[in-house]
Amino acid sequence: MNLYSRTLSTFLFSAALAATALPANQAEASSKPDITVERLEFPVTLSDGNTYNVVGHLYYNKHYAYRPLQVLVHGLTYTSQYWDIPSFGGQDYSYARYMAKEGYAVLALDMLGAGESDRPDGDFLNLAETAESVHQIIGDLRTHGGVVKRPFSKIALVGHSNGAIISTYVQSTYNDADVLVNTGLAFTPHPIPVTPEAISALLQTPYIAIPTEIRTEIFYDAANADPALIAFDNAQIASTYSRGQFLDLLAVSSDPSLSGIGGVTSPVLIQFGETDELQPAAYVDSDAALYTSAKSRTTAIVPDAGHILNGHFGAPIGWEQIDCWIHHNMGW
Repeated sequence: MNLYSRTLSTFLFSAALAATALPANQAEASSKPDITVERLEFPVTLSDGNTYNVVGHLYYNKHYAYRPLQVLVHGLTYTSQYWDIPSFGGQDYSYARYMAKEGYAVLALDMLGAGESDRPDGDFLNLAETAESVHQIIGDLRTHGGVVKRPFSKIALVGHSNGAIISTYVQSTYNDADVLVNTGLAFTPHPIPVTPEAISALLQTPYIAIPTEIRTEIFYDAANADPALIAFDNAQIASTYSRGQFLDLLAVSSDPSLSGIGGVTSPVLIQFGETDELQPAAYVDSDAALYTSAKSRTTAIVPDAGHILNGHFGAPIGWEQIDCWIHHNMGW
């Protein structure tokens, strides 16, 4: 599909890309009949010698043979439903279904310790182990005779927030995907709107839950989000996450090199929400500079969107940006 044949806003974003890129098994019926959703289980073996199951939900329109695949990695306190939020007030919030309608196959993973996936020891499950699980899954997706019926030859790895740290670690360590999309994560060290006392309180258990009032305050720009969606998020999507992952998140926040960011060689899209107070868009240029080995680095801002990009009114603008960029960089 021609990158420049989309809507006017996408066309304008395409022009911006040219200017800013820096060289360097059970199916379930979906609510919309044209999208099929399959629940898949991927066995992964980690360094403790144990095998764990990672659950993923594969979205596609009619069939997925020979289509490019997006592998979606959610952030802390979320599950794969971050990528498939239901509609509120007549607006769609499902990234996965949008991309499936645009012609992709989309695999939204429940990270180990979240959603329907297995729950290893919370101190064992750190960044490296989580990245290893994603690496094994992508290897399976590229292999004949794997979990999916047909292997995928083109894969985009898309991470949000802590999922962007995981995806960056995967890509720098294993070079698994053709392109990398990181959303809602500023690798540039910066202050966060959470007190040290609150962080200390979170670390008291092997699996951590963020209180509703803190999630609402740091994840949403209330002026640009539906209150019903925020309530649904806190009641239905909010999940726990492992202490090992959280400690590694804190470490990367102080030293971004621990994510392997300088070792990413593929094209990278870096996307921020304009009003994100947790991971501010002001750091977009300094973040781009951290990808010192990337083939190209492209930045994008989603207007009037806080940290949870898929949960704000401007979400479709961000989806168009990503769709347009992947088309351009994966050549399909």
